[in-house]
Amino acid sequence: MCFNQTGGSGQRRLNVVSPEAEGYSGAHLTTGYTGKSCYYIMPIQESLDTSPLPFSAKEFSKMPKAKCINCQIHVPVQLLSLHIQDCQKTDTDSDCEITDDPSEICPICEVPYPVTDLPLHASFCGESSHLHFRDTLPSTSSAASAVQSTLSTAYPLVPAIKEWKSVQDPQEAVQLFLEQLKQEGASQPSLLLSLDATDDDEQRDCSLIKFYKSDYEKSQWKAPFRCSIKGDAAIGAGVTRHVLSSAIARLKHGFKLNLDFDLGNAAETLLFEGEPDHLVPAASTVLLESDLFRMAGRILGHSVINGGPTLSGLSRAVVSALTNCQKEMTKSKLCLEDCPDTEQRDTIGLLLKEEWTEEELSRINNLCLDWYCTVPTKDTNKLLIFQQLLSHAVLGRVTAQIKQLQKGIKDTGIWPLIEHRPEVVPLLFPTETEVQLTPQQVLQSIIWPRARSNHDDSDDDMPEETIALLSAFFRRYVEEASSDRLKMLLKFWVGWEVPPQRLKLEFVQSRGPRHLPTAATCSERLRLPNHYKKFEELKADLMVCLVSVDTGFGLV
Repeated sequence: MCFNQTGGSGQRRLNVVSPEAEGYSGAHLTTGYTGKSCYYIMPIQESLDTSPLPFSAKEFSKMPKAKCINCQIHVPVQLLSLHIQDCQKTDTDSDCEITDDPSEICPICEVPYPVTDLPLHASFCGESSHLHFRDTLPSTSSAASAVQSTLSTAYPLVPAIKEWKSVQDPQEAVQLFLEQLKQEGASQPSLLLSLDATDDDEQRDCSLIKFYKSDYEKSQWKAPFRCSIKGDAAIGAGVTRHVLSSAIARLKHGFKLNLDFDLGNAAETLLFEGEPDHLVPAASTVLLESDLFRMAGRILGHSVINGGPTLSGLSRAVVSALTNCQKEMTKSKLCLEDCPDTEQRDTIGLLLKEEWTEEELSRINNLCLDWYCTVPTKDTNKLLIFQQLLSHAVLGRVTAQIKQLQKGIKDTGIWPLIEHRPEVVPLLFPTETEVQLTPQQVLQSIIWPRARSNHDDSDDDMPEETIALLSAFFRRYVEEASSDRLKMLLKFWVGWEVPPQRLKLEFVQSRGPRHLPTAATCSERLRLPNHYKKFEELKADLMVCLVSVDTGFGLV
């Protein structure tokens, strides 16, 4: 509340009225200001939370407190009488409220739950293989027992999901942590990303950048994610996989537009540069000031939350600095290949030589002077200067970029997993070798078609010889494919390069010689027409399909 003083020649300065410990009261206002002033209530410009504050809130910190004899909680003296009434009511009526709550049977696990708790239970029932409700719940028909079962087993979500901090297997820890994030975000509105099939690469990349630079709340990044492509018949999970895969590919290989004008008319903008397994953030002030590395961290965290591909190929020293490892450990992971500038790398490598020519010595001195390092002499420790120059070339110039990348990861909510379980870092930032696909990984996931035992002369039936021939062709194609080719095949098949547990393969009746293979990415189903008589024909058509994964990915 505010009041105005008299006088002022037409101007009125409003002074804040200090409330008492209990707040504002009529007696306080009348006594303190003699009732002659005019009081004004400042308009509220936004909605306020009117729920009662907890007694531990900072607003009550200066009020005298007393302990409640029922619940042993310290309560402000001014609120103690109201608290005692509610506290006594809770103790006496709690049993009646539990026994009177009606229950219904969950249609998934066939276990009784209170009507008020059934929607929450149904939202996760059957989704997690580590939650066995039917094995843990005792058989009972009373509503009171149903409530106790709900608190101890159907809500095992809280104790079971907290196991990610203590479970031994890092992969299982990641899975449990991500399940917790998804359950926390299930009540949030879905994040929607819309692209246009008629856009070129530059316009599509602009849409991705705009989406991931938006200031969403941390809770929104773990909400359900949905994507759509205007002008394309594709819908569902396949589109989401395709978009996440494309976003991670842009981080590794560059965006198809020029975001750094210092590069001139460059057709691509690289956020990370260097060799595979030695990628480091680009030392660009323009990219840093544009918050693009924070955007990169959001893309990485968002892809991890949704089970998508991770950012592979980063320098081990950059990963160590990114995950807050000690400086000594970070420096120990540095290697000469981490320096992205080949000219600087060659100059730093000269420090490993016993003797230098005059030209080599001049190059070393110039680099040391540019980076404010000690110029080497006969008595100087060459290895120490080598470590200083290499550390600056790899990490020193991109410290701000690494911090911004870390901030973007924190925005998505997966940082507690990295902080409490450092052993999962190799899973989130793998090397290129660790994400290589082998033919055996793909073949063991394929569900091969089989001839029907009951022939009813339908159009879908085909001879066993045709099924065996097409199966042999496709198996040969997978066995001869490289890792990159297999990743392209999975992108066409399911939407991204992450191999699922089941890959469905179907052979369909051909509609003509130009009937190409199609994919239902949502159901992870690949359909091959049955007109192929030679392996080379199938291989050629599959190549035509795979080169289209960046613009369109089959039928969904």
